Amino acid sequence: TDVGDILIAMNPFQPLPLYGREVSERYRHHETGALPPHIFAVASRAYHAMLGRRGGGPQNQCIVI
Repeated sequence: TDVGDILIAMNPFQPLPLYGREVSERYRHHETGALPPHIFAVASRAYHAMLGRRGGGPQNQCIVI
């Protein structure tokens, strides 16, 4: 079956340059597909779909942490 976007969160036990404020801000202000895939983009799509901000009303989301 097709479950759509899947968000996987992890604790790397050390700082990684992938998850800093600069990267977060970059993905916050760009449209989907404008930047390479990233966990911030997937999380944002899931959150906005859950709230119904992506059109068509709220949609159930599954996030495994």
